[in-house]
Amino acid sequence: MKYKVDKYIPMPRFHSPFVEALYKLKVGESIGNLTRKQVYKHRQNFYRPDFAPRKFRFRQEDNRRWRIWRVE
Repeated sequence: MKYKVDKYIPMPRFHSPFVEALYKLKVGESIGNLTRKQVYKHRQNFYRPDFAPRKFRFRQEDNRRWRIWRVE
């Protein structure tokens, strides 16, 4: 049986679409309408080596939903 070998196919960096969106945020952009559970679930991603030069803040908004901002 023969197999075709593919070269130079990039491996996905992240498993979650939400983490991919976090990675693509630019300074001043944010993701909103999150629950507290969602924010704290993804909080550990802020400390990954891929996110080392980025800084994030998260706060509760008036409507009891949460928002994550990229600040640096």
